[in-house]
Amino acid sequence: MIEKQYLKFDIVFSLLLIILVSVFIKKITYKQKINTYRIYYDDINQKILNEMANYNINIVESLFFNKENVNYLHNNNSKVIGYISLIEIGPWDNDIIDQLDEEDYLKDKNNNKLKSLDNSNFLGDLSSKHFRDVLINVINKRIIDKEMDGIFFDTLDWIDYYKDNNYLYEKLITGYEQLLKEIKLKNPNIILFQNRGFESYFSFSKKYISSILWENFISPYINNKKSKIYTYKKLKRYAKIYKTDVYIISFTNDYINRIIAKKNNWNYLYSQMDDRYSKWDIKVK
Repeated sequence: MIEKQYLKFDIVFSLLLIILVSVFIKKITYKQKINTYRIYYDDINQKILNEMANYNINIVESLFFNKENVNYLHNNNSKVIGYISLIEIGPWDNDIIDQLDEEDYLKDKNNNKLKSLDNSNFLGDLSSKHFRDVLINVINKRIIDKEMDGIFFDTLDWIDYYKDNNYLYEKLITGYEQLLKEIKLKNPNIILFQNRGFESYFSFSKKYISSILWENFISPYINNKKSKIYTYKKLKRYAKIYKTDVYIISFTNDYINRIIAKKNNWNYLYSQMDDRYSKWDIKVK
């Protein structure tokens, strides 16, 4: 009887050991698939669609796409990610502006509306439920209903800019996390793709997003800037832990930036700075 109990214990222990080892191996051997990708925010035609089909991922302005365009790319094994600006409100986007209330604009403690660095765009207050509802309705109409694979969140750097302003920082991070929860709840399989906004990524969005773009990446070791090296190392660590696919696009220092991307198994794109997202026929590599 005792021998049978020991035998049973040995079998259970062995099975547990096998499971633990397999999980450990899977974790340490995780390696993201390298994708070719392109970012393009202007109008499309069949020629552009045909060439988009050569990329694994296309980040696009969804207003220029219909469901048939998306299906065409899907049939060519290419994913489509639709753009949305979360904090800056484009003055051209009447579809959003016409739905906004006064409470939806980000304001300082003196109740002054805040604008972008170049003073061209008002900023939205993500802590406003109504503003989040407007964004979600637009996302549904422009991206989800067209069966795109994911959403590309832009202008999140404002969270980083206001890191030292507790009043505005708390508004933005709490609102952004709530937005992520609401979108994921209704669309659990959607790809959430974030452009920069490293403070929010390190703080909480790493739990929700699947991909992050480091736009205008320059090796932090070129000038040995400590803050950039810190961000780079922290991103490397968190991306591995949370299995976040990292994409970088560079406009200078192609050689060294490409080496860094290859070393980290990050998706890489090099482009000219001018017309980088609005002109299809530019040189990218």
